[in-house]
Amino acid sequence: MPHVLQTYQSDNVIKNELLLTSVIACLSKLVRTLCNYLTPYLPDIIKRTCTLLTHPSSINDQRLRTMWSHIALHVPHRLLFPILYDVIDKNEFQLNDLESLMTLLKQSLSIATLDDLSNNYSLLKQLFLKLFTLRTIHTKKMQPNKMNIYEDYIFDCFSELVMRLSEETFRPLFYTIYEWAIYNEPPSEYTLTFYRLTFILSKKLKGLFTLFAGHIIQHSSNILNQLNSSKTDEISNEFKINFRKKYVEENKIELINGILGTISNLCLFDSVGFINDERFQLLMMPIVDQLENFTSNDDYSQWIQQNVSPCIVNLTSATKEEPLWRQIHYQILLKTR
Repeated sequence: MPHVLQTYQSDNVIKNELLLTSVIACLSKLVRTLCNYLTPYLPDIIKRTCTLLTHPSSINDQRLRTMWSHIALHVPHRLLFPILYDVIDKNEFQLNDLESLMTLLKQSLSIATLDDLSNNYSLLKQLFLKLFTLRTIHTKKMQPNKMNIYEDYIFDCFSELVMRLSEETFRPLFYTIYEWAIYNEPPSEYTLTFYRLTFILSKKLKGLFTLFAGHIIQHSSNILNQLNSSKTDEISNEFKINFRKKYVEENKIELINGILGTISNLCLFDSVGFINDERFQLLMMPIVDQLENFTSNDDYSQWIQQNVSPCIVNLTSATKEEPLWRQIHYQILLKTR
């Protein structure tokens, strides 16, 4: 095995098609038949395969992807999850490797039993919390819209985990992420990551997400007010959002979009009366006031059409109370006269 791994890690393997094919075939066979005995070698196999999967000469190599699937499907979760946690916790990967790592983890999660998830619950929680910090780590070097691409790989994998958890198991996990992103003055990028995540979860879970979203309504309202340029003097310092100097405006827009998208989905899929009178009143003005936000932005009209208007429409549709309809219609008329 050491000789096979040494060959796999050499630079020559990429240049020699026959050698690469032979090594991959050998490793695939070993993974399928002797996976319980490969623990000392799996970290190096995983890291090297990530590198090869993103290499220009082998980015579409089906043999590598087949071996990747063999690792996900044949290596026991008790071995694979700790290895992936160590790779991520020690930052032994590049951002370009993230798609491959999340594909591996997602495929492994897709066949995990409830016992597998229960036995590795704490490890998986810490693994994803570590991944959720990537935006903060790379915020100075990468534009927010590019960072979104990498975060989406993480969210897609996390969604696979969420869909396999029970309500009783997911609830404390969601609240842990909420506290991580909101309390004890975390970097504002944590809050941005959280609301981009809630937007994804609200699409995946649909009406079920209302079971967990009650805690975020007040905070969402506060953040929308705080990030509204026309209301800056009116807000308190609680949960203050202070993005780092670079890409401040872009991050603010991304955060507002995440909140508006989350609320829009909550309203759209609400079949249990989640948007009651109190929550409607709490959300109405912060959302309608967004019509006066970013008015000097070149993409203002497009932003209103794609993000603000759908949220207002879904909020209005979520209530059957005619007095509330009149209130929101009146406020919209005041903003657009």
